[in-house]
Amino acid sequence: MASSARHSLAGPSGPALYRGILGSVLLTLGGFGAGSLPVDGGPAVAVGLLGFTFGHGEVLALALCWIGVALLFTAWLALGPRAFSGRLPTRDAVWATALWSLPLLPAVPLFSRDAWSYLAQGAMTAAGVDPYEFGPEANPGPFTDEVSPDWQSTATPYGPLHLLLMRIVVVVSGGHPAVGIVILRLAVFAALAALAALLVMAARRTGVDAGAAVWLACASPLSVIHLAGGLHNEIFPLVACLGAVVLTLDGRRAWAGAAIGIAVAFKATAVIVAPFLLWIALSRRREDPAVTRPVVRALADTALAVAVAAAVLGLVTLASGTGLGWFNAIAVSDRVVNYLSAPTAAAHLVHAVTDSPGFEDILAVSRQVGRVVLAVVLVTVWWFHRRDRLTAVRGIMLALLAFVVLNSLAWPWYYVWVAAFWVLARPGPRSTTAAVAVSVFLVMAIGPNGSTSLYSPVLAGIAVLGSLGVAWWWRRATGGVRTPSPERAG
Repeated sequence: MASSARHSLAGPSGPALYRGILGSVLLTLGGFGAGSLPVDGGPAVAVGLLGFTFGHGEVLALALCWIGVALLFTAWLALGPRAFSGRLPTRDAVWATALWSLPLLPAVPLFSRDAWSYLAQGAMTAAGVDPYEFGPEANPGPFTDEVSPDWQSTATPYGPLHLLLMRIVVVVSGGHPAVGIVILRLAVFAALAALAALLVMAARRTGVDAGAAVWLACASPLSVIHLAGGLHNEIFPLVACLGAVVLTLDGRRAWAGAAIGIAVAFKATAVIVAPFLLWIALSRRREDPAVTRPVVRALADTALAVAVAAAVLGLVTLASGTGLGWFNAIAVSDRVVNYLSAPTAAAHLVHAVTDSPGFEDILAVSRQVGRVVLAVVLVTVWWFHRRDRLTAVRGIMLALLAFVVLNSLAWPWYYVWVAAFWVLARPGPRSTTAAVAVSVFLVMAIGPNGSTSLYSPVLAGIAVLGSLGVAWWWRRATGGVRTPSPERAG
C-alpha cells in the first residue's frame, strides 16, 4: 500500500495530490476556529487559543477554510481532464480520495452541525428515549448540548439502522462527544473506501473507466468536504444501494435485496433505486440463452429480492428497538427552506415577483406541485429506462437527480447520490461540464460553520461566477471529451 501511494505521489498526479493534502490540512486547522464547533470551543480553546474562535481570529480561521477549499478544488480539477480522457489510473483517484480525506480525521464537523444531532439521536436510543417521538431536548446531556437550537425539539427522520449505528458510536465513545466525532469519522472513512471499491466494480461491469468514476464520486470536494468533513450519513445508504446494483448486475438477487433493505433502514431515499433493479434483472435473463421466459424469471428474481429486503428491514427494526415511527417523522425535513430545492426556489421567485405577503402559503403550494411532478418524473424515467442494464443504470442517476431537484428540500451533500452514478450513466461532455461547475456552487452554498450562504447576494454571486469560470475552463481543458471507456483508457 505504501509503495502504491509513493508511486502515485511521484507520478503525473503528484503535484495535484500534494496540493489537495495541503488544502485538507488548512481546512482542518481553519475548522478549529470557524467550523461547527462544540459548545466548549473545541481544540482551539483546549490549547489556549480562544481568540481563534471569534473576532479577527475567526476571520483568519474562515480564510484558512476557504483557501483549503480552493486548493482542494484546483487539485481535483487538475486531475479531471486526465480522468475524462481515460488517462487517470484508478489507483491515483483512490489515493486522491484517501490522502485528501485523512487529514480531516481530527477536524470538528465541517459545513454542517448534523453530526452532533446524529450522536444526540444515538444517545437518546441508548437511554431508551424514542427519537421518533421526541427531539434531543428530551434527553439532556453532553450530546444534546451540541445540537443546534433549530433541531432540539425535532424528531429524527432517519431509519432504525442509523439509530443503531449512532447508538454504538455513542457507547464506544464513553459519553464524550468529541471522541464520538472521531469514531463516526472512521466509520465514514470505511464507507468511502467501500464506495470507491464498489465504483470500480460497477465501472468494470458497465464498461466505463473506473478512474473517472472514482474521481467524480469520491475524490470530489463535494464528497471530501461533506462526507469526510461534514460526516453526513448519506454515505451509508449510498454504499448499500451501489452494492445492490453491483450484486444485481452479477445476478445475486437475494444479496441485492439484503443490500436494499440495509439502505432503506438508513434512509428512505434508497427506495428510488430499487425499481430499476427489475430492469437489470430482466436484462440478465434475456442475455441467458437457457432462459425461455425472461420476464417471468426476472419478476421472480425481483420478488425474492423484495422479500429479503423486507426481512432485513424488519430484523434491523427489531434489533434497534425503535419501531417504524420514522415513517411518520420523515416530514420534519419540510422545515428546511433554501434555494437548492426547485419548489422552494420557485416559491421565493413567485413571492418576490408578486410581492405577496403569504410566502408560507406559496411555499406549501409549490412543494405540493413539486411532489406531484416528482412522482410523474420518477415513474416516467423508470419506464423509459427498461431497455437493458446500462439504460437502467442511467435511469437510476436521472431518478436520483430528479429527486434531489424536485424534493421539498435539498442540501449540497444530497448530490453525492447523483455523483456516484454519474459516470456509470455515460453522460455527454456538456452534462459533465455542468456537473463539475455545479459542484463548485454546491460547496460554496454552505459556510464552514453550517450556515447557508445562499441568502447573501455577494456570496451567491461569487459562487455563480466561480461555477461559470470552472465551466469555461473545463470545456477548454477537456475539449468536449465524452465519458471514457476502459478501451480508451488503454
